[in-house]
Amino acid sequence: MELTNGFKRFLLTFVVVAVCYVLAGPAALSGTPLMFAIGDTTLTTDLDEALKIIFSDPLINNIVEDTEFMDIFKVDMNVQADDTTGGRYIEMAHYFRLPAGVGARAENEYIPEPDDPRFENSRLYLRKLQGTVEMTGDTMRRVRSDEGAFLNYMERALPDLVTRLVNEIDRMYVSDGSGVKARISAISGAAGVYTVTVNRTYGVDGFTGAYLQFLEGERIVADPAPDGQTIRANGTIKGAQVTDLDEENSTIEVTGDNTLLAAWAVDDYLFSGDDAGASTQTAAGQDREIAGCLAAVDDGGIITNYNNIDRSASGNRLWKALVIDAGQAQWGGQMTEELATFADDEVTVKGAGKIDTMIMSRAAARGYWQSLKGDRTMVDPRSYTGGKGGLAVQLGDRTLDLKVSRKLAPEISFGLQSDTFRRLTLGQWEWDDRTGSIWNRVTDSVGRKDAFYAVGNMYEQLFCMAPRKNVRIEGLTSVF
Repeated sequence: MELTNGFKRFLLTFVVVAVCYVLAGPAALSGTPLMFAIGDTTLTTDLDEALKIIFSDPLINNIVEDTEFMDIFKVDMNVQADDTTGGRYIEMAHYFRLPAGVGARAENEYIPEPDDPRFENSRLYLRKLQGTVEMTGDTMRRVRSDEGAFLNYMERALPDLVTRLVNEIDRMYVSDGSGVKARISAISGAAGVYTVTVNRTYGVDGFTGAYLQFLEGERIVADPAPDGQTIRANGTIKGAQVTDLDEENSTIEVTGDNTLLAAWAVDDYLFSGDDAGASTQTAAGQDREIAGCLAAVDDGGIITNYNNIDRSASGNRLWKALVIDAGQAQWGGQMTEELATFADDEVTVKGAGKIDTMIMSRAAARGYWQSLKGDRTMVDPRSYTGGKGGLAVQLGDRTLDLKVSRKLAPEISFGLQSDTFRRLTLGQWEWDDRTGSIWNRVTDSVGRKDAFYAVGNMYEQLFCMAPRKNVRIEGLTSVF
């Protein structure tokens, strides 16, 4: 006989009640409350699963779409992303000398003797980026009422997290991996509010626009050295908060513990960080951040050892990228067609490469645009529209659109060959849900608080397999 759905539900309910009675024993008869929450537990689990699904994909999409420099690598250059297994590190072998013997011989002479190939193994470590959002218990109880309420809340909270992540990722994709944002060139203030003049973007002498590396609301730490091993502190207090920026004077306003800020000094280096930790190198000298283009496209002037291979060692010429000084007399510090063509020729002749992407600051793009106007003439124009549209450069057999990035120091531009780069990842952004939910209760030394936080992780590294096929132009100056 086939049972109806209603009768099946009745039987299931009867069995559950019977089991509860047996387990509870005399307590059920005495009126003592039974410690079961079958319905509540199921609803909470269902909601937690929904939160995880809704929360993950929009975040990683926004991270990519809202960036400039990372977006160029992932979308415009279509750099291949290799999903790793998350091991301790990744090794790759590179040819530095071909295995061959070649020569001209007469009849019946000995054939050429082959030489051994030469390999070098690079070693890459994935870098972990983390982001955290937090809400009070009252907010949690309201947003957990349904998925719509949760989404409404995250429409406000999510953009803030994405903005912070984008700010850091774009900077990392440009910088050298050390974590240095800038250096202090002057500092003054009192009562926990200080004005800090910053220079040396990414910690490199001569790079300006350092204020662009900071964001209102973020927390930073200071260290006398670029390795970040002696962070200035007042007891457990290490971080101060950026509260304002002044683009014209390249200054940032920071607030925090007055004793701590009074200890900050000229020539200190600034890093992203707080009382709990900082994005500096580890005590072993290993970067915590992604090693970006300044590390990959370098001849050893900034990064001598790139992914376990010493650029200064004999025979490692191919591990040195090409660097051109635009400040030389023939270039005059301006990005021009001639300079772009020379950079491309250098890559072709010295690195056997072919540039397919050029990235520069908006200041450099303006300089290039101005250089073009001088040789464009119109005869008796009846109408004219001024302004600047998309810029491109003709390099032999190809035309390249020029890409711009606001985080890039005005003094530098990159000419890149896309297929020499790889993005090494471990999946995508994931919220930590090992407790069964992405939400964890906030605790401190006193006890548990009525607040909850969620933390997410993203593992990534940028890697160049053939630095010699890429070029960095530096020494550019703004022409107006």
